[in-house]
Amino acid sequence: MPYSVTPVQLDLPTTLKHQCWLHTSRDGHLIGIIAFEGDAPQLNWYDLEYLRRRSDEFSVMAFPEYISALIIDLRNLEALLEADAPIFPWRLTEEDCPIRVLVSDEQRAYYSSVFEPAWLAWDLQATLKDMRDFFDMRYH
Repeated sequence: MPYSVTPVQLDLPTTLKHQCWLHTSRDGHLIGIIAFEGDAPQLNWYDLEYLRRRSDEFSVMAFPEYISALIIDLRNLEALLEADAPIFPWRLTEEDCPIRVLVSDEQRAYYSSVFEPAWLAWDLQATLKDMRDFFDMRYH
């Protein structure tokens, strides 16, 4: 008698979307940028799991190297995250890689009490420059 198996889906029912980019420093360090967008006023469990999975997947992909720093762009995400939202990839936090969260001017006051202030940023180009300076200082 065969054992029964039940098919399952790994897709999450969410309306959130994401885009990813890479920036390479002059020393070859990869800085990943992942931008989330969605117009839902509140996030449910599936939305939070989508944020977590996409951030984790991005952090462990080799392009041919793994990313050394991450910028998480929340400027186009209407809903606000709570402090315990699991959006930071475990690999990057364990390896003390720099992580920044890009927020809009309207979100700045809220997120300054949610995330570590040193992790917040609001300008992509300035954040990339800061990360490049970090790698220059650390490795030269």
